[in-house]
Amino acid sequence: MLARGVDGAQMARVGLVLTLAITLSSAYTPEVAFGQDDVFNTAHATLRGWEERARLAIFDRGGSFFGRLSDQGILQRFNPEMDPEYPLDLISSSFSLGETYEWYRRDNGVRFRAGSISHLRLVQNGDFKAMVPLGRSWATHVRFNHDETLQANRNLIRLEFRKEMFEERGRTFLTGTLKAEKPETDLELGFTWRPPRGEVTVAVAALDVFSNFIYQSLEVDPSVADTALDYTSLPFTARLSLDLDLGRRFRIEAHGLALTPTSVVAESQSNPGDGFAQDERYAYAGGLLEWAPSARVAFGGFATWVRARLDRSPLPMGQTEDALDLTEKTWQLGVYGIHPLGDRFTAEGWLTRVWRSEDRLHPPAAGTSDIRYEDRSWAGRLNLTYRARSGFRSDLGIDFVARDIVGTDRLPGAFDADNSRLRLDLGWTFAARALLILGGAFDLSGGGGSSRFDGAHGRFILYW
Repeated sequence: MLARGVDGAQMARVGLVLTLAITLSSAYTPEVAFGQDDVFNTAHATLRGWEERARLAIFDRGGSFFGRLSDQGILQRFNPEMDPEYPLDLISSSFSLGETYEWYRRDNGVRFRAGSISHLRLVQNGDFKAMVPLGRSWATHVRFNHDETLQANRNLIRLEFRKEMFEERGRTFLTGTLKAEKPETDLELGFTWRPPRGEVTVAVAALDVFSNFIYQSLEVDPSVADTALDYTSLPFTARLSLDLDLGRRFRIEAHGLALTPTSVVAESQSNPGDGFAQDERYAYAGGLLEWAPSARVAFGGFATWVRARLDRSPLPMGQTEDALDLTEKTWQLGVYGIHPLGDRFTAEGWLTRVWRSEDRLHPPAAGTSDIRYEDRSWAGRLNLTYRARSGFRSDLGIDFVARDIVGTDRLPGAFDADNSRLRLDLGWTFAARALLILGGAFDLSGGGGSSRFDGAHGRFILYW
């Protein structure tokens, strides 16, 4: 992408990318400030948010935008309703790095974020979690995930029972998803070991655990659900997560999951032979290394990878367009930093390089052209936060996405475009337990139009 620019507007955007990259590499930033007892002022970052989204993409297939049986795949990264600024809208409304880190350290809380993507629509995400002790060593943990975006339409409840072991150095847990569609229930059994400075979790899960029993043994009336699923190879996952301190100044995270080779047949009950058979593969991995020279400063780097594959073939009475071999891949490399600027100001920033590809291959008899899509992008945020002792808070930042599509193949909702904006947020911290932020953005990329206003957004966090 950096070699593509010729006109003045493109060179200005390239200059913005390079300036931000140099700035962030020397003074990178999540959230940090004068009060280390402020839970909204944490000088760390985490991949746990990325890991949870990647895990729910396979655990809650029914919560994806196009649904469980869509030919849009497992990740479903492209949607005709997306405009060129959609990735930027997600960045502008996102939680800070420190806010995300603090969220995954706590057992009780609620958070919500929303951002405008058009005159009509918002994207919004909400999470709730609460832990209730059930005696000396037992507890239950309830989590609710709400996603209303152009990639997911999710309302998922997870109920976990956990037991502390080995003088609270270890924990065994059993987690189940609660869904209105009973065949979509998942069960995960795992163990967490907590050494003096960190934790390691290993877990195995059975996905759609009651699907064959309900569709094949109990059977479902075709008037209720005409398409029945038959797993000829059941879906199981194994995952590993670790978060460990390496000495006094370094910390590492690593996360990974793999789906066992899975085969499923989706067939019409009213018209046997109409449908398709599908082989599925899914895996992800990510790692983070952080250096914290002091309690208020942190610098780090991270890398993530996700791969999903569907190999679909029509049944004898099926549609020829169901002959599809779809592979989705996303790579990401990034850096971040946190650094205070005096007593009440903090700089926070991150910069990522993202590679995405999607291969949609069809046999010659299908009469459909193959698509081999690939794009590469830079994305980032540079943020300056002011915190007053009274609770007032303001953020001034720059968000940007610069994407280059490689080759001639295109997908709906994918754009070869550079976008940047100035963001101003105002808010208040309440008793170091609640945070409310509202803000607006102003276009810097000259996308046209008489107004420079580029949308509003907000977020809320509460702990107890």
